[in-house]
Amino acid sequence: MAKRFAYFVGLLVVASWGATARAQSTQFSLDLGQQWTDVSGNNDVYRSQINEGQGLLLRSFSLTTVDNSDGPKLFDHLRIDAAGIGADPQASFRLSAGLAHVYSLRFSYRHSEFYNALPAYANPLFASGLTPGEHTINRALDTINLDVEVLPGEAITPLFGYQLVRYTGLGRSTAQVGQNEFRLLSDLNETTQEISGGVGFKAGGFEGRILQGWRVFDSTQNDRLLPGGGAGNNPQPLLGQPVTLTNYTDYTETRGTTPVTTGYLTGRLADGVRLVASFARADFETDTGDDEAASGTLASFKLARFYSGLSESVHAHAQSLDWQGNARIEAEIIDGLDLTVGYTKRHRELDGLATIADLYANTVNFSGADPKSVSTLINAQTAMERNENIVEARLSSSNLGPLGLWVGWSRANQSLTVAPAAAEIIVPGGQGGRFDRQVKRTSAGATLALADVKLAVDWKKDDADNAVVRTDYLNLERWRGRASWRAGSFLELVGTAERIKAENPTAGIDQASTTKHWEGNVVLTPVTALSVSLGYGVYKVDSAITIRVPQDFSLEPSLYTEDGTSKDASLTYKVGRFGFDAGYSQFENNGDLALKLDRTTLGCDFDITPTVGASLRFDKHMYREIALPLDNFDAKIYGVFLRWHN
Repeated sequence: MAKRFAYFVGLLVVASWGATARAQSTQFSLDLGQQWTDVSGNNDVYRSQINEGQGLLLRSFSLTTVDNSDGPKLFDHLRIDAAGIGADPQASFRLSAGLAHVYSLRFSYRHSEFYNALPAYANPLFASGLTPGEHTINRALDTINLDVEVLPGEAITPLFGYQLVRYTGLGRSTAQVGQNEFRLLSDLNETTQEISGGVGFKAGGFEGRILQGWRVFDSTQNDRLLPGGGAGNNPQPLLGQPVTLTNYTDYTETRGTTPVTTGYLTGRLADGVRLVASFARADFETDTGDDEAASGTLASFKLARFYSGLSESVHAHAQSLDWQGNARIEAEIIDGLDLTVGYTKRHRELDGLATIADLYANTVNFSGADPKSVSTLINAQTAMERNENIVEARLSSSNLGPLGLWVGWSRANQSLTVAPAAAEIIVPGGQGGRFDRQVKRTSAGATLALADVKLAVDWKKDDADNAVVRTDYLNLERWRGRASWRAGSFLELVGTAERIKAENPTAGIDQASTTKHWEGNVVLTPVTALSVSLGYGVYKVDSAITIRVPQDFSLEPSLYTEDGTSKDASLTYKVGRFGFDAGYSQFENNGDLALKLDRTTLGCDFDITPTVGASLRFDKHMYREIALPLDNFDAKIYGVFLRWHN
């Protein structure tokens, strides 16, 4: 895809240059070259974390043109930007053009590649030497956006939009069939398209817009048995008979439609009083069909039988209505004292029905007798409705000289009604009903600006009267602070700190977490040509919660801790035609996932002429995982690039 995209951008650039032949002002810049990579160690982990490739790379391209000439023309301003095309896993392209009081157009394209293949992630066979893990992805995400305004800036502005999102590629996963687990190859193709139209308006002191969109979702996933995976993850026989697969397929198809309505309004109600309001509504409806077929020597404890074939058919329908509306009034009570009050209401309802039909072919009991086929049928319907009402207020002052103060308060009332299907309940106890939760938030902050010294601090505290799900907190408190000092253009010091504490001491949940983060940076600029930056940070996380063990649903504590430090340093030097930059960063964690990640960068730039230059780039990545040396890698990335600008 990246290669085809490079051709596409090249054609657009040529066309744009032709279109700007009569332009009065054109600026452009180009950074193009070749990149090489040298990876030693675990290439899968390198691709999962960094994934820089080698080959031709367009690091950046920018073209801006303005045409103020008289007479007919297609546009009076045009800008094209592109970056990361070629060897980079993240490519982007943007085009904006327009003609004053006639139209405004914005087009963007983004291509992202996702790769994940870690040795120990969800890999029960890691001890047997199977790497990478059984759950991997190698997929790409492509996004196209087009927005057009007709008669921009006028009282009435027609609006049109189009979006295309496509997520495709291969992956590996597993399926539990017949008392064994088997490795699968998965092929996914998801596409979302949305067309929207509406109008922007201006009237008196008000302006806003209303958009109506129609979204269509289309997804197919085709899973099949991985070649050589018929023996399964557990080769041990069951009651003297091996559990194996000779063939397996699972095809899932989902179709969905969603009308989406959005709008906003802002304007002046009176002197010093402003209204801001917005609304969004989405009504999602989807149908899913799944057909699974398996053949081999299989077993079922639920049926107390062996069988040779399984055919499962699933038909599901779901509906979800989501809407949100909010309004905010901003008023200046007296000179330098501002009051903001707001109200937000959110609603979501979800209703789904699924029918699951299974046919077990050629079954016999565990003694080898009573041959027959067995069929089962399950109908499950689930419904959920959630409502949330939020009232908030904020008072701030700006007439206290160098001191700024603000205080805020909000209250969120949440209600959740759940009607589960009996077939979904696997843990004893009531699973449905109505659940209510109220969260009160108090917040405050202050800023102080004294010449070259600036200070800022803010505080937030949430108190809830109930926890609906296990991850809900009852109490949360956060402190944040920032301080900076500048000594002319020679020295700048910046420090930040943050502390977050959340807890839910309810018996059986016992949730508590603490996050601490502080960081300091120093920037030295002894002369205009030289700049040096140094940084150091500490990040600590401790959390605990009681969880259910998936094998038998018993309760046990889950403890998690991270203790990380970050260091970074950089230097830039520019004199005449020559420029040099260097950087080093290190992140080291001594917590549950003990690791060390170092990165070194070097760059050299030389201006051959006032418009043409060359640059050399070198990046080195070193990754060390203490408990799993198999994950370690060293990567070197080299680049030679040509720069051209006017």
